[in-house]
Amino acid sequence: MRSTRLGDIHPTHREIPMMLRTLLAMAVAGVALAASGTAPAVAAAAPRTAAANCHVDGNGTLHCGNGASDLRPEPHFQAPVVSRLTTTYSYFDCWTEGDPHSGGNDIWYHTDGDDGGHGFLPAQRVLTPQDPMPGMYHC
Repeated sequence: MRSTRLGDIHPTHREIPMMLRTLLAMAVAGVALAASGTAPAVAAAAPRTAAANCHVDGNGTLHCGNGASDLRPEPHFQAPVVSRLTTTYSYFDCWTEGDPHSGGNDIWYHTDGDDGGHGFLPAQRVLTPQDPMPGMYHC
């Protein structure tokens, strides 16, 4: 009967550095792909956790994840679009009541748009755990 050496089952001390270099190279390649925007669709489809990063700072400003949205000078859908919010994490300086929306309430948040303007967007576009967020200023 042939005896089994430890190196036959587990990597030897010479093989471990090569395995670590291979794993490191794979990790670096994955980061490079993600940074270049050519990462696989699976990486882009990671679930967003609503409100995981929402907080109101000491100045009463909400910092929170959001969806892209038109901004209006008043919290009403018939008001003209004056700016656009395209980033996915923004700050909101106050809230007010306006037109009811599909978020189940009439809360709208005010912010600066990504194109230089500012205005209101319905709370349904901001990933808050509740509306309005406690500690925020009412506009």
